[in-house]
Amino acid sequence: MADGSTAGRVPADPYAALFPDLIEAVLRRQGALGWCVAPEDLWCRVSPGDVGTGRRQGWKLHVSATPLSAPMVLTRAAEVLVAARAPFKCAGTPGRVVDLVSARYDRGGGGKFITVYPDDDDHFRQLAEDLHRATAHLPGPGILSDRPYRPGSLVHYRYGAFRGFPRLTNDGSPEPMLRAPDGSFVRDRRQAGFSPPPWAVSPLPLPEEPPPAPGTSVLLNDRYVVHKAVRHAYKGGVFLGTDRRTGQEVVIKEARRHVGAALDGSDAGDRLGHEAEMHALLAPLGLCPQVLGTFGQGGNRYLAEERVAGRTLRAWTSETLRPDRARLLDLARQSVTLVGAVHGLGLVLRDLNPNNLMVTPDDEVRLIDLEALARPGDHVLRLHTPGYGAPEVVDGALSGPAPALTSDLYGLGAVLFHLLTGTDPVLAPDRGATRDRHDRLSTLLAAALADRPDLTAFQPLVLGLMAERHDDRWSLDAAREALTRPPATAATATATATATAVDAPRAAAPAPTGGDVLDGPTAERLLSDGLTHLMDTMTPLDPVRLWPGDPATERTDPLNVQHGAAGILSVLTAAATHRTDPRLRATVAEAAEWIAARADAGEQRLPGLHFGRSGTAWALLDAARLLDDDGLAGHAARLAREVPVRWPNPDVCHGVAGAGLTQLHFWQTTGDEEFRKRAVTAAEHLLTTAAKGRSGVVWPVPADFDSELAGITHLGFAHGVAGVGTFLLLAGLAAERQDFVHAARAAAETLLATARVRDDGAGWPVEDHGPDTPVHAPHWCSGASGIGTFLIRLWQATGDPRYRRTAEQAATEVYRWRWRSPSTACHGLAGNAEYLLDLAEALHDPGHRRRAEELLACAHARHVVHDGLHLIPDDTLTRVGVGYNTGLGGPLGLLIRLHHGGPRLWLPAPDPAGRR
Repeated sequence: MADGSTAGRVPADPYAALFPDLIEAVLRRQGALGWCVAPEDLWCRVSPGDVGTGRRQGWKLHVSATPLSAPMVLTRAAEVLVAARAPFKCAGTPGRVVDLVSARYDRGGGGKFITVYPDDDDHFRQLAEDLHRATAHLPGPGILSDRPYRPGSLVHYRYGAFRGFPRLTNDGSPEPMLRAPDGSFVRDRRQAGFSPPPWAVSPLPLPEEPPPAPGTSVLLNDRYVVHKAVRHAYKGGVFLGTDRRTGQEVVIKEARRHVGAALDGSDAGDRLGHEAEMHALLAPLGLCPQVLGTFGQGGNRYLAEERVAGRTLRAWTSETLRPDRARLLDLARQSVTLVGAVHGLGLVLRDLNPNNLMVTPDDEVRLIDLEALARPGDHVLRLHTPGYGAPEVVDGALSGPAPALTSDLYGLGAVLFHLLTGTDPVLAPDRGATRDRHDRLSTLLAAALADRPDLTAFQPLVLGLMAERHDDRWSLDAAREALTRPPATAATATATATATAVDAPRAAAPAPTGGDVLDGPTAERLLSDGLTHLMDTMTPLDPVRLWPGDPATERTDPLNVQHGAAGILSVLTAAATHRTDPRLRATVAEAAEWIAARADAGEQRLPGLHFGRSGTAWALLDAARLLDDDGLAGHAARLAREVPVRWPNPDVCHGVAGAGLTQLHFWQTTGDEEFRKRAVTAAEHLLTTAAKGRSGVVWPVPADFDSELAGITHLGFAHGVAGVGTFLLLAGLAAERQDFVHAARAAAETLLATARVRDDGAGWPVEDHGPDTPVHAPHWCSGASGIGTFLIRLWQATGDPRYRRTAEQAATEVYRWRWRSPSTACHGLAGNAEYLLDLAEALHDPGHRRRAEELLACAHARHVVHDGLHLIPDDTLTRVGVGYNTGLGGPLGLLIRLHHGGPRLWLPAPDPAGRR
């Protein structure tokens, strides 16, 4: 090893040390002393000393590679960089390179194998040329956020943060920011396009690139006129267009060179060519769209196919909430026939799921996205969708022979599971003593079909196809038999099919009689075990996160409500208010101390309730009241006074409405009139920022605001009209300001005008873009649950029966989605059940409380057992996370309210009489 240090050398796989070893070999050859080689989970950082670059920002270099070329690219690049004493980092392992070039990697970060931090612009220019020469003719993908040093070069460059200035963005995420010449801070945006800050002067001459003329269309292959992008991805886009030779509507798929590169040398272009071959086999049978041709342009590959009208099966089930039995069985039979036809060609689908089945307007089923198809035994990369992959696929090698045809039987069963229930057969794994997975699936299926007695006879079919052992799965003939018997003898049909199967699986668990709720001991165990998990997993010695993050949350603000410690503290405080466990109170004290010690950090005070410091202050105040801690209460009050009540973003999660709700809570709790005055200031500000939308008043986020939300005009609670309306209503009641209440009523009129009512259930689009805008899932964030939360409070204040009627219609929609939602507060069952409890209390209707309890039972149907603790998984359904809005915190808050009573978290009382 070179004269320096190498940290963290405990490889998790036999190749984990490959890249650090290559770097140290270069250091030895050059006799370089004092260098630090520091492998981490994702990156290996290399610097001529133990400090790294001293610059905070500037022009940086990136070098791309494929998994096959990475060792050579790294070796050659390291020779240049060590000689030039340039600090750099590279992907930590070969597996990390596979991730960086994978088709679904973030477009702003894909391909960045090596990052180089030059000392200055002269150093930059010399390094760029030397790296280009050293890596010339080696393969690597393009880097979309950067400009290539020369056409075809692996070397790319952009202006960005080296160490940056760590601050919270306006969206509440901690990031290293850039400092502009005027001293302001701006985000280091890693977009899929070269977009340096306007004040950053390029060290290299930039080519003149005149903007396209307005209305100019993209023409591909001198034939296809592109009109619209369906989606963008690192591997390439999917576009809608017209064949100008025939006038036919087409779908065009793009594959960028070297993206998705594998160790066998193949990439996304090869897989696109394979997909075209599969279309040629299946299209004559009417199983998929016709391919019009493949072609290359600009170094990338393209596939043009006919556009088939329709929607994916997942979209169909989302929009068709209770289809009749005959229609469901027709789609099921077609799915079985489709799989049989593919198997008849000697092909295995490998990734059969609701996203690659299309339902046409005539209810015909077609296959789309055929790149996974293979012949059993072909060498392939492992591929599956959570919940739809057979066990032998999920547990198999990352690459190897394609699975047998029987693996598709499992996927077919999972598709039928989704078709019949609208839910995904996804179950997070147990830890410790594990339960039988098939039994868990059986229980979930029986519960999801409890209110569809006309479909329960098909449980053995679904579970038979999804048998753990491939030899136990029902055959396609058995599936056809079960689906083609007359309706009156469906139970007999499944029994007959069982007899014809190779080996009959265990019977499904008895279906609950509709509307099941948890018994008291089960609900108490969920609550007790969940609180124990929160207490057991707290890490007060960690300086960064009080509770460990997961890949989706580890880079979020550790002090906020959404993902961080404030949300969990609020749940623990609510529990300790009602429960006598002394450990709860001690944990609240320790968590509050940890948060308070970090809440005064120097970054700006963001106003939002869920992503800003308002929620942090709120959580600390409630903990201080529980602990009778005047010092902590004073700390919370100072923090609340520091959050701005005027801000460009008007919403609850990030902006003024969230700050205003917090000021009201502090006034109601402390009686300090200053907080009511600050709430009034926030409400007056919102009156000035209201705008006219298509259907009434809206509160847009300004298009020029430095935020990922810039330009939105949402209708829902988290980011739009319903949340702003709720605050204006409560502020109007608290301050006796009729202009605030009038503005709240104007907000409600917008929501009444945009409601989409079907079968007495009301849903809303995210934004009001016209009648064709899709309706959003009925969740708290952007759907019926959050909008109903506002409307029922407005009915209580005004008595207008229209608000009550629409709120009850929102509840109908919420209840219909109980098996289609994860268990969490923001986008799932916990937030939806909280709304049903609001209705139960406002209308004195125990029926709504029972429906809330049913939603909790739906969450329990997916619970996991971790070392004996019964826990509810997070919004991915695949793991246990603890965040309030995205993980275990929200369901525990619901359980506390159901079990012990008390107010809904994060909403002030509706009037001064409710002052606590």
